[in-house]
Amino acid sequence: MIMPAREDRISRVLHLVFSAGTGALESCRKACTAGDSVLFMDNGVRQLLLGEPGKLLPPGVAVYYSEPDLAARGLAAPARDSQVRVLGDEGFTALLTDHRHCLSWK
Repeated sequence: MIMPAREDRISRVLHLVFSAGTGALESCRKACTAGDSVLFMDNGVRQLLLGEPGKLLPPGVAVYYSEPDLAARGLAAPARDSQVRVLGDEGFTALLTDHRHCLSWK
């Protein structure tokens, strides 16, 4: 089996949502396209309390939450209950290397 070149396997854009406000998520939503990924970090993990924000994003966008930030804000249990994808520090590093570009939304 021939593996595609690394460039062909790299996703397009990693969006980092740092704010719990709706402005950051709305700006991110407008810029996202299929093949992108969104990682909720810092206070952005509080978006989980408003429901599943991934449902507001275009189809084909992968959604993740920072495990350390969820734990720091007492949201680890709600994240487990919601069955969202959670990443630790190693997963964050992998996401960064697997995307061509990275945008921050505050």
